[in-house]
Amino acid sequence: MSRIEPVFGSVNIETENPYQSGDAELIDNFATLFSKPKIFDFSGRISLSRYWLLHALLVVVIPTTLLVFFIIGLQHQLIVLLAASATVLIFSGLLSISLLMRRSRDLGWSPAWGLIAMLPFLGTLVMLLLSILPGKSVANKYGPPNKPLSIPGKIFTCFLAIATFIYLTALFMNTQKYLLPAINNIFTGFLGGTQY
Repeated sequence: MSRIEPVFGSVNIETENPYQSGDAELIDNFATLFSKPKIFDFSGRISLSRYWLLHALLVVVIPTTLLVFFIIGLQHQLIVLLAASATVLIFSGLLSISLLMRRSRDLGWSPAWGLIAMLPFLGTLVMLLLSILPGKSVANKYGPPNKPLSIPGKIFTCFLAIATFIYLTALFMNTQKYLLPAINNIFTGFLGGTQY
């Protein structure tokens, strides 16, 4: 059987090729927009609303929940408890430093203020300022401002803030019932005392 070859002499070059891919630039820009999570990104800026959205969920709720489960569930395995808790605290600390450094850039401050916010006494005041002051609405030497959150994003942020407050209140109210006996078992077991 003979081979059939396409003939290009009669095809108009101006005609669109049906096998040509679409607008690849649009696809590439869209893919790079969501391809890298910027959770641990230490560069750029982050707006106040995005800071609270990430901070409430990833620095407060998830690590607190994990630590409570670790303390209650691993109270008789001290080494595993310490390793799991250290892992959660290291990731939470890195995320918090990343968010605070980007917040300081959003205010036009040096990123070192994000590190200073982690110090015990002076850091409390700096963290308070970074957590409540709105960022600059114009570009500064650290880059352009973030786009504002959409209406559903703002509603979700408010809902998340309220849910975080309710969650931490409920957790605090149940501390004596569940968490304190577990912590007591950890320390009495570690020190060789009697367990309750």
